[in-house]
Amino acid sequence: MMSLDEELAALLAGLGVELERPPEAPEDETRGEREPQVRYTYGARASARPTDSADSEEEEGVAAVAELSLFQTSREHYGVFYRLDLTVGVPHLRIYMPEDEGALKMRCYLVRAAKDTPLHEWFISARRHEGSQAYEDARDTAQQHLLFAAGELMKRLFWTGDLEAMEFPDEIAVLRVA
Repeated sequence: MMSLDEELAALLAGLGVELERPPEAPEDETRGEREPQVRYTYGARASARPTDSADSEEEEGVAAVAELSLFQTSREHYGVFYRLDLTVGVPHLRIYMPEDEGALKMRCYLVRAAKDTPLHEWFISARRHEGSQAYEDARDTAQQHLLFAAGELMKRLFWTGDLEAMEFPDEIAVLRVA
C-alpha cells in the first residue's frame, strides 16, 4: 500500500510535476535507525504546547495507514477533490484544490474531527461495541456509510469556514499541509 506522499507524488507525476525530496535525516549512531520526522502537528495551537504523549498519539494517527479510504471529486467546487480516510478510528479528510501560485499549483488541507465532539467519538464508540454476530457482520458496511456521512459533515463545516483567516467551526481542526 502506498503512503499518502507516494500517492500524491504519483498523481502529480502524471501531471508532469516532480516533488522535491527532503534532505535525508541523519542516522542515530547508537541504534542505527532514523528518527521519524514529524511533517506537521494536529491543530492550530499544537505548536504552542510542549509535546506530550497525547500529541504523540495524534502524530501517529496522522501518519498511520488508513483502514478505509474514499475518494471523491467535488460537485460544488471546480477542480477540488477529496480523500476521506478512517485512520485509528478517526475520520481524516484531505481537501485538494487548485492554486495559482507555488510550485505544486495545489493546496491541501487536513481536516479532522475536534476532540470531545460527537464526530470524533462516532467511530471510536462503534469500534468499542462488542455486539451480536449480525452486528459484527454488518460492521464494515456500517463503517463505510458512517465514514461517508462524517465526510459530508466535515466538508460542509470546512466550506463554512474562512480559508484566508484559517477560522473554522469548533467541531473540526484544519491544517494546511501543502
